[in-house]
This record gives sequence, structure tokens and C-alpha cells, in this order.
Amino acid sequence: MGFMQNLASIVSLLETYRGRDRVIRTLTYAAMFMGSNGKTAAQIKWRTVAGELGACRVILRLFDDLPMLLMNLSTGFGLKDKRAPIRILNLLSALLNQGFYPTEHIAWLRQKKITSGEPRPYLLIGLFIWAVSLTVEVVKSILKIHYINVQSMKLLKQKELDKSSESDDAASSQNAEIKKTLNRLNSERQDTGLLMLQSLCDLTNAISWMPPGLLWAGSLSPRANGIFGMIASGIMLYRNWPPPKLS
Repeated sequence: MGFMQNLASIVSLLETYRGRDRVIRTLTYAAMFMGSNGKTAAQIKWRTVAGELGACRVILRLFDDLPMLLMNLSTGFGLKDKRAPIRILNLLSALLNQGFYPTEHIAWLRQKKITSGEPRPYLLIGLFIWAVSLTVEVVKSILKIHYINVQSMKLLKQKELDKSSESDDAASSQNAEIKKTLNRLNSERQDTGLLMLQSLCDLTNAISWMPPGLLWAGSLSPRANGIFGMIASGIMLYRNWPPPKLS
């Protein structure tokens, strides 16, 4: 039963576009790790696999503009959040993510000689957009964790006050509600922390692929890039793993 449930979860993941993309992403970084920058026949083959899988994701992203636009429009570009700093960061993140795709498309068209011009400027612009978007996500995660901690502290104080000011039955009912809310906040804190770690790992890679001279740009080996990429991809898969189907 366990095997069938796990198999069903994997199939459910692969049947969705986002799920399949995350699996391809994980395998791309795994192949990058295996290939590193070595010169053996096996390492060259692994680098070929990494390159082809990465190219596959670029092709698939040619069709991501409209889904991203629909998501941004349906969420109001993140402006529905009640917290002003989060609203600003949501808007910035939405604009950056929306702008990434056409930039990458132009770079791809130039790489394939479909349009004239050098692809490198657009590749660098796309990389810069990705890095800034990840930085925004890290800052947003830090703020969200702060807000969660503040809300948790208020609930804990309220819980102590209720114990001393209400009857046993009323306090018990109120405490149960507070406990439920605290559990939800703990889950949100954990998920936000994982998202922050995922973004930090991706940001580490993004900066390493920048032109030399910016922080650690150009100083990481393909093997190190593969490790950070696998960590980020593993977190991504964990956070979005489909729940088991009830029979």
C-alpha cells in the first residue's frame, strides 16, 4: 500500500506542468553535480544531460508568460495583503517575474539565430532579474517570519491572560482556539523558512553565474552549483509534494 501511494504521488507530480518542471530542475542540477568540470567521458556525458535538460526547461518557459500574467492579475499583483511592506515586495516580485520571461525569450531567439543580435546581454539581464527577485523573496520571508513571531507572542500572552480572567470552561475553549491558531502559525513559519532557504540557495547560484567582480561571481565550481541547486530543488519538491489520495 505504501509503495502504491508513493508511486501515485510521483505520477500526480509528473502529470502537472509545474511538478514535471521541478523534477527536471532537480535532475538538471544532479547531472551538473555529477559532470562538474571534469574531463572524463562520464563527466562529459553528465554535462550533456544537464545541458539538454536545462534547454528543455527554457523551451517550456516559452509558454509561461500568460500563466504568470493570469496569476498576477488574479492576486492583484500581491497588493491585497494588509501589510504595506509585504504589498510593496509582492508588487516588485510580480513585476520582476513577469519581466523575466520575455527577456529569456529574446536571449533564446538570439542564441538559436532566429533573430539577429548577441544573446549575452539578455542572458545577463535575465540573470540579474532572477537574482533581484530571489533577494526580494528572502527579504519578504524574513518579514513574514517576523510578523508570525509577533502574532504568536500576542496569542501566548492572550492565553495567559485568559487563564486568570475567565472561567475554566471559557478558558479551555479559548485556549483550544489559540492552540489551533498557533499550530497554523508554526506551519506557516516552517514553510516560510524553507522558502527562504530555497531562495538563498538559488541566489547563491545566481550570483555565482554573474560576471566576475560581484561578490562570489565566478568562484563556485559546477559541482557546488549542483549542490545548491539540488538543495533548492529538493525543498521545492518537498513544499509542493502532492498529498496522498484517499481511497
